[in-house]
Amino acid sequence: MGPKDNKADELVKIDDMHEITVRISMPRPAETQKKVIPTIRVVAGPDMLSYITIPEGEEIIVGRDETADLKLIDGTVSKRHTRIRHEDNGSMLLIDLNSTNGTAVNGQPVTRTILRPSDHLEIGAVSLRLDMMSSEELGHLRRVISRLESANRDTLTGLLDRSFIDEGLVKLVEKCERAEVPISCAFVDLDHFKSINDQFSHKVGDEVLCGISRLLMLGVRDNDPAVRYGGDEIMFFLPGSNETRALEVADRIRRAVSGHDWDRTATGLRVSCSFGVAEREAGESIKSWMDRADKAAYISKRGGRNQVSRATSI
Repeated sequence: MGPKDNKADELVKIDDMHEITVRISMPRPAETQKKVIPTIRVVAGPDMLSYITIPEGEEIIVGRDETADLKLIDGTVSKRHTRIRHEDNGSMLLIDLNSTNGTAVNGQPVTRTILRPSDHLEIGAVSLRLDMMSSEELGHLRRVISRLESANRDTLTGLLDRSFIDEGLVKLVEKCERAEVPISCAFVDLDHFKSINDQFSHKVGDEVLCGISRLLMLGVRDNDPAVRYGGDEIMFFLPGSNETRALEVADRIRRAVSGHDWDRTATGLRVSCSFGVAEREAGESIKSWMDRADKAAYISKRGGRNQVSRATSI
């Protein structure tokens, strides 16, 4: 086994933090087609990330009642709003249970219909989607929810609090140095956040921060730390990723934020973020590294916002 393979093995021992390098360095036989499970998932609003799987032959009730299989807190949802049944033939049957505010699929009101993968559901004012998810994807979703609910988190967003910068980040950088792998960070600054608070209320502003945090957590790997750095500023760290790879991750998250259905939070609301990405240079202090990412985010804001800039291009 050559040096490259040894490095991949070392990464596995470091919190499994760099899956991509492992796959490149240690190619595996082609995997068989993964089994997928029908999953109803909330994609916007206060209940975002709530989900439930529906195995074949079973059914669920979506509603506000304590006994509902997928419980939603939104007041526009009836106690027993909708039934969804996974038929023995594989089809997904949705039945509205005479709800007060109705059920819609892909924008069309329905009382009874067959759902198809990626169909968009409106249960009252709650936005959901039928996704066919693999066990790996469901595992990632469960871990995101668990991370958001764990200790040492910012009480509003569920992201790590700023103490991680002084404690956990130092150890993470040291691990990357020992493994001789890159580490990059991204500085995220919410565009026009004061205007959102002024126009829509601070409550909506809080919901925006929570929504962005969830979209970000879904867009990074399980062991990529994300920190609420300031009021409307977030940083995330990508061990094992160079600046080019970090740029791709940041742009994917940028598109997820700008393309999100923010009307579910407040009618007419539009949200975007400006990103700055920097790869840590050999021997560079953590402060200098983070400052370069901050300056790159400023370039994004000055250049028109809703974009990603890399520190090496400044």
